[in-house]
Amino acid sequence: MTFSNFAHLLKPVIGGSDNTVEFTVKLFTAIIGEDNFPIIEDIGNSSFKAYYNGKSSINGIARKISPVADLENFVSFLDDFGDSVSEKLCEDFSGYIDDIDLQNVNYKIAKCFDEIIKKAAATQRKSSSNKDEPINIPVEQTATSFSYTENDNKLLTEFNSDYEEIMLTLIGGDYATYLVDMSIPNQIKKLYQEKWKEKSNDFVNPTLKSDIFGILGVLDELSTNFISCTSDTSLIKNQRIKVRNLYVKLHPEKYDKNIPYDVLLDDWNDSDF
Repeated sequence: MTFSNFAHLLKPVIGGSDNTVEFTVKLFTAIIGEDNFPIIEDIGNSSFKAYYNGKSSINGIARKISPVADLENFVSFLDDFGDSVSEKLCEDFSGYIDDIDLQNVNYKIAKCFDEIIKKAAATQRKSSSNKDEPINIPVEQTATSFSYTENDNKLLTEFNSDYEEIMLTLIGGDYATYLVDMSIPNQIKKLYQEKWKEKSNDFVNPTLKSDIFGILGVLDELSTNFISCTSDTSLIKNQRIKVRNLYVKLHPEKYDKNIPYDVLLDDWNDSDF
């Protein structure tokens, strides 16, 4: 049984007035426990909606929650609805779960959900044995000048020190390996939550600040979409081009802003950034 099938069987019985997003969040929260909710709170509503409707696999979220998922949490969640609901669930799931009865119905359904999560968590995203094409970077130039305040220059140096390796990896041809093994997504999340979520507001120059917010946004978008399997190849490539373009803009000491990079690089404008 897929998660989407599972959720669609449950919602008419225990969904109440919840919309699909609220109900899907409730199911995942129920099996991991309220204390572990922060694990999934950064996942967007569009992803939860896609999980419910079967438009996206739950492999990504399953890998996140598998270590803390506990079927007993879900048994307790179902127990709270009472015997009449258990009877209805037993009837609806009888064609999908073997040996289900009124005595074990809540445990059997919880076990089914736990198995769905474990199976999804163990499913590895397929990747090509060949590297993808790297995104071309302009030849470095010595910039004549760049007019940021001393504070902005210090912040930019610190920011690039934190994100340099991440940006260059995503621009490179073997970026997918680092997305699949979660090393880059974990880095992106940690740096943002623990440091740059607040510190990015300290930039003063409006153009520079916009570029900082831009790179933070596209890094989060790229890693989240890749893990949840909601991006196609062309979209991922466009996101990587955005990273390349912003990398250039955030290194004024290497790339003179007066150089027409759109003329030098055919794919400079091949994104919706």
